[in-house]
Amino acid sequence: MNLSNPANLLIAVIYYILAGLISFFSIFGIYILMRYGKSTPFALTVALLYGFIFLAILNQSYQTLQSILV
Repeated sequence: MNLSNPANLLIAVIYYILAGLISFFSIFGIYILMRYGKSTPFALTVALLYGFIFLAILNQSYQTLQSILV
């Protein structure tokens, strides 16, 4: 990533702020699911599935950021 350009730096900062907020709310959502779910094994299964999908999407968005900032 070339962050010497101010536009690239601004794009990277906005990406990291949004990714941080989305990650915080995802962790909070998984906590709520695990804490207040009626069935703990089902909640754990859904939380693991969501975590896997979330990490795949986060990885893809990071790859897109790297391709934009070349």
